[in-house]
Amino acid sequence: MRAHVLVAAAATIFASACTIEDPTTSTTDEALSTWNRLAQNRLAQNRLAQNRLAQNRLAQNSLNATSVEALHETARILETEGGREMYSYLINCALNDGTTVEANVPTAQDTAPPNTLYTCTNHHCVFPGALGLAEEWRWHKLSPKGQGWVSACIFSRVNAHTTTEAISLRGRHSQLAITPDEGELFPLEEGAFYGNLFVDEDQEIDWNACRGEAQAASEDGGLDLRDCTEEDPARPGFTQCGFKYAGDCRDYTPEFPSPYACRTYNSGFYGDCAGVQTADDDDDDDNDCGHHHDNRGWSSRGHKYREVITVYVSN
Repeated sequence: MRAHVLVAAAATIFASACTIEDPTTSTTDEALSTWNRLAQNRLAQNRLAQNRLAQNRLAQNSLNATSVEALHETARILETEGGREMYSYLINCALNDGTTVEANVPTAQDTAPPNTLYTCTNHHCVFPGALGLAEEWRWHKLSPKGQGWVSACIFSRVNAHTTTEAISLRGRHSQLAITPDEGELFPLEEGAFYGNLFVDEDQEIDWNACRGEAQAASEDGGLDLRDCTEEDPARPGFTQCGFKYAGDCRDYTPEFPSPYACRTYNSGFYGDCAGVQTADDDDDDDNDCGHHHDNRGWSSRGHKYREVITVYVSN
C-alpha cells in the first residue's frame, strides 16, 4: 500500500444553507503512513453505530450530489463532533490524497491535525482524502465493491486503546501497493479486516476480523497496543474491539491442521475471507469425500469477502 498519514479526511457540506465546493484532485507517488487515531470506545461502539443511518444515506448518493436528501444527511452527520470524526475517516479512506471537500459547519469548533483528521477554522471545515479506495464516490453512489473497501479501511483503523499507532494497510486494491521500505518498516502481521459498514439500520453491522501470524505468535513491537484481531476471552466469538472473530486468517501450524478464515494469501495480504468460523466444517479438507466433519482447513461455506485489508505494524 501507499502508507498514508491519516491525519486528514474529506468531504463536507453546510448544515442548513448547504453548498459544496467542487473537489480538486491531485496525485502523489510517495509512500505515506497511516496513523490510527480512533479508540475502540470512540469508533467501534459509538461512532459507527451512532452515525450509521447517515452513513447509509450517504452511500446512496455521490459525495457532491445536490439532492435534498444528500445535503440533509451530510449536514446531519456533521452536526456533532463524533459525526465529523466518523465522516472524516469515511472520506479519508474513500478519496485520493489531494482531494478535499469543504463546508461551513456552524456547530464546529476550531480543530486541526494531529487532534483530528480534518481542519475547522471559524466554522469552515476542510476534509481531505488520502487512500483513494473509492474515488468514484465523488460522482456516483457508493458501489457494493466501494462499500467493501471503505468498510475494511474503517474497521482496520479502530483501536482498542486511546493511543495513536502507525499501521500499514495492504490489500489487492491498486491504492494499497506498498514500497520495499514500507515492508521493512512494518513487518508484523496483525490480521485482516472486512465486512460492510453500510448495512440496513435494522441489521447488525457486518464487521469481521481474523488474527494474523504475528499476532497469533506474540505481542511484540506495535502489536502490544493493537488488539482488534484478538478474541475477547470475556466474549467468545468477538474480538476485543467488538468485531466478529473469524479465527486465524490462515493455518500457522500446518503440521497440526486447523480451521482458517481466508482462502488466499498473496504478496503479504489476504483475500476471499469468510466470516465467523466454526471448527465443525465439512468441506473435505481431510479428503474423506465429505463423510465426516474435518475440523481443519478453509471453510467453503458462507459469504466470502473479497475487499479485505491486512494490517501490519512495526517492530
